[in-house]
Amino acid sequence: MYLNHEKLPLTTLRLKIKRYRRAKRRKAEDAAMTRRTMTTVGRRLDEWVSEGKYRLAYESTDTILRELGLTSSELSFYCSRKYGKSFLSWRKDLRIEDAKRMLLEYPELPASEIGRSLGIPDKSNFRHQFKSATGMTPSEWRKNHPK
Repeated sequence: MYLNHEKLPLTTLRLKIKRYRRAKRRKAEDAAMTRRTMTTVGRRLDEWVSEGKYRLAYESTDTILRELGLTSSELSFYCSRKYGKSFLSWRKDLRIEDAKRMLLEYPELPASEIGRSLGIPDKSNFRHQFKSATGMTPSEWRKNHPK
């Protein structure tokens, strides 16, 4: 911050210094809050994923937020910072990765059953989500990736 001390009255100079210090303190507090949020949300999401809860069919995102004990803005902030995408996109990616694994591990299991086990009960919705993520339908993916 450049100040020309000779031209400013002393009270103006004091006000500018006070504003500068306040802004600096606010920036430090924001950084600390960011670290706490990232740590807390990360821990809760890790536990949620390790318990396989991302596979469940929830009524709404609000239900997930209540279960995690988070606000929408905390979850959005974390996912955008950590993964560069929304929570729902990240969750969809987790499900698709599980679907790929399951399609190979259980070749006798219909794709619709795999979709249901991942919390996507509608066969066409699962097919659409899988194809939009991989460029192939589940059956095409299974054929092109033999075990």
